[in-house]
Amino acid sequence: MYNSSKVAKAIRIAMLFGASAASVISTSSFAVDEGIEEVEKIQVTGSRITRTDLEAASPITVYSSADILASGATSLDTFIKQIPAMNGAQLGSNVNNASAGLATVSLRGLGAGRTLVLINGRRFNSGDLNSIPTSFIDRIEVVRDGASTIYGSDAIAGVINFITKNDFEGLDITGQYDVTGDGDGNIKKFSVVTGTSNAKGNVVFSIDYTDREAITQADRDFSVCPLWDDGVGSTTYCGGSGHSAYGLVNLPLGTPINGEIVGDKRPDDSTVGSSYVTLDGKGVSYNTADYGYNYASTSYLVTPVKIFSVNAASNYQVSNSIALFAEAGFSNRQSSQQMAPAATFWSAPVPAAHPDNIYGVDVSVNRRITEGGGRSFEQDTNDYRVVTGLQGEFDNDWGWDISYNYSRFIDARINKGELNRPNTETLLSPELCDADEECPGLWNPFAKDTMTDEQNTFATVTFSPVRKGTTTQFLANLTGDFGDIELPGGAILWAAGYERRTEYYLNEPDGAEALGQVYGQSGQRTEGGYSVDEIYAEFILPLFSGLAFAERLTVTAAVRASDYSNQEDTTTNTKFGLEWEPVDGLLARATFAEGLRAPSVTELYAPEEQSAIAYTDPCWEYGKSDNEILKANCTADGLPSDFDSDSQSNAIIGGNSALTPEESESITVGLVYSGIENFNMAFDYFDIKIEQGIGTAGVNNVASQCYNSVDFSNPLCELFKGTDYGPLDTPPHHTSPRRNVLGVLSGILVSDANLSTFETSGIDFDFLYNIDFANGSFTTSLNGTYVISYNYMITEGSETIEAAGMVAADQWEGSPAVFAKWRTNLGFSFATESYATNVTFRYQSSGDDINANETTLDSVADSVVYTDIQGTYYINDTYNVSVGARNLFDVKPPYLSNYDDANTINYSYDLAGQYLYVNATARF
Repeated sequence: MYNSSKVAKAIRIAMLFGASAASVISTSSFAVDEGIEEVEKIQVTGSRITRTDLEAASPITVYSSADILASGATSLDTFIKQIPAMNGAQLGSNVNNASAGLATVSLRGLGAGRTLVLINGRRFNSGDLNSIPTSFIDRIEVVRDGASTIYGSDAIAGVINFITKNDFEGLDITGQYDVTGDGDGNIKKFSVVTGTSNAKGNVVFSIDYTDREAITQADRDFSVCPLWDDGVGSTTYCGGSGHSAYGLVNLPLGTPINGEIVGDKRPDDSTVGSSYVTLDGKGVSYNTADYGYNYASTSYLVTPVKIFSVNAASNYQVSNSIALFAEAGFSNRQSSQQMAPAATFWSAPVPAAHPDNIYGVDVSVNRRITEGGGRSFEQDTNDYRVVTGLQGEFDNDWGWDISYNYSRFIDARINKGELNRPNTETLLSPELCDADEECPGLWNPFAKDTMTDEQNTFATVTFSPVRKGTTTQFLANLTGDFGDIELPGGAILWAAGYERRTEYYLNEPDGAEALGQVYGQSGQRTEGGYSVDEIYAEFILPLFSGLAFAERLTVTAAVRASDYSNQEDTTTNTKFGLEWEPVDGLLARATFAEGLRAPSVTELYAPEEQSAIAYTDPCWEYGKSDNEILKANCTADGLPSDFDSDSQSNAIIGGNSALTPEESESITVGLVYSGIENFNMAFDYFDIKIEQGIGTAGVNNVASQCYNSVDFSNPLCELFKGTDYGPLDTPPHHTSPRRNVLGVLSGILVSDANLSTFETSGIDFDFLYNIDFANGSFTTSLNGTYVISYNYMITEGSETIEAAGMVAADQWEGSPAVFAKWRTNLGFSFATESYATNVTFRYQSSGDDINANETTLDSVADSVVYTDIQGTYYINDTYNVSVGARNLFDVKPPYLSNYDDANTINYSYDLAGQYLYVNATARF
């Protein structure tokens, strides 16, 4: 019944030894009786060599399909992100702004691109975990050290290998329904898996459907409006955006308003422009508390998605020594995000001749288009994967396999509610509107609710970009031994192979984008690709066995050479490992690995786009600061001492065709002990260093280091390109070249670049104890990761950012995340033939805001403990039902002053709250 699979038990026992069951199992022969009595040759993830033991130098953790079911997770990204070794910013259901519906995972917090995701040991193009259904997964194998020598680029942080069902018989029908404790966010999941076998082979087929409903920020008290500090560190108030529903008016210097000259005094008696809203025919000085726009109320807290997938796998024994295998998968994801209504983010010009312009001069207006509803971003993404190949053995027991893998995605998008800039400006100009026959009449931007339906239709635009990607992969592998040539510890095992891979990417804007009509979109058509040829060799050298203090001493070695069509030089990387078992039950292991990650096609060819990245302005209330350098720079910018502004920057993101590969070195050293019956434990130290790391400098990092350098001397200041760079083209600030007219930092170039260095180190630990009693089996486990350091340097000579235990910019996603020092899972389970129960406590330690200052009210992202429970009743051999809760005690995400997306760090916390669910399964 519960977790009763013999293979699963074998893997469970083996996992703390750092090994897993096979990606390719030659005979699938496992026997379990108080341990593993017999295991045929298997292939451990992270190695191409088939071997008979389950101990490997690389630390590997295995999760079975039963583990996924016991977690209550309806998607793989929900399950994977609970693994303690995952950290930093990861895309998923809790990311609304700029997520595009993707679900990604980041091992060690080093970014999704440095965590290689495989299906049955092979790549798939999109990397989107949404496209892999839980129902088709047999187990998940996580390699927690570098594996570039085995799998090529991208495996710097490690590998997640999803092993699908390939030897399944019968019919499984499963349905699950989830709902939050608030009665919203419903998730409906249905799956069918069927398979059949004969003496020649097996066929497995699955259908899976998931429907997750949205939760808006207005649906939770903690996110109903953006909270702002009062500037003296005592309380918060409901703030909002300066792109106001009232129309925020930006006046030039010297404009007389109510008998006074516009301007705030600076210490040198000069003035800077001020902003006003128009009420009852008069200009009233703008303030956020009264006139800021609450952009949270219409934004998603949890994004909706519908996913339909079909998968199949088969194998057929052509002869005694040759087998044919094939895999195919298709998924369709329909996802969406919703944000506040568009605004004239570029500070739209309104001439003095406009009849509603009471100011008598040309002005610019930042007006929120509340009449048209929010902006929506919809994706209809198809993900395809086809694999075919042969595998077999020669008469000398050498094994071989060849395969061809084709993977493709097509992401068709519909973006609604953005502004057509030329048309919007036509509505604001008497001259332009008169000259345009289609202009529905002059619009008054100085008051709320003045845009008509006809004007809204004229001003807004729907556009449909398409993005496509394709990966092809040819693999040929050979594995065996050297026959009679042996070492004192046994036979020398080896593997060698060849791989050819191609990558292709296309971004196709639609007509409105290409014509430059959509504000913030460059309209660039970008396309590109590359190919790579690689060869590798791998060896297992058993030096000694059966000696005193050397029951087993084995050395492993691997080398891989890669020739990229878009790079000048051929690269080579190596890996070495040591496995030493001084006595039965104790294993010492270590690895040293070089890593390579070539820039992906999206990093090379993604178009430049505007992005409103959240940031903490270093000049916020700078008059209260003791930092004289900061005060001097903010004063030089022409800002008042009590300055405040929007917390979303005008940044530029995108690809960079000049990127070069990044290189890494990783070390792991560990101990595994299983000398006590029913008890296992493991400790593994890791240290990873990356040079020429590809990432984004991050708006917070650029702003902080620039403004805290004497006379803006930090090299990062060069990343401020100004308000007329690329797709921005907004009016500049009166006195600062780094800000727009609202005082918002603008033109920050944070597109992908080869940054300087990354380094992280820490300890993984695992404890497992199980015992049989009361006609059942009791198991308790503790696994976790402690991060000792997580440091990165943006450019050579810039300040080293120490992010461990902090809230800091994630260099992969460009967004803030908690880099928690501690992440642990403590679990208890009890199972009998009739029922099973389990409870898991998931802990994440706190993070201090790296950008906090003296006036920050709350600068700590608090630690959290999430409690998950489940009970399963086996009605008979055919039917079972489970009920459970994720986040049983409805733990809320902590408030953090400097971050306004749901007033917390949305990448790092559970936003939905308590989820209750019921799952029913029928097996025939």
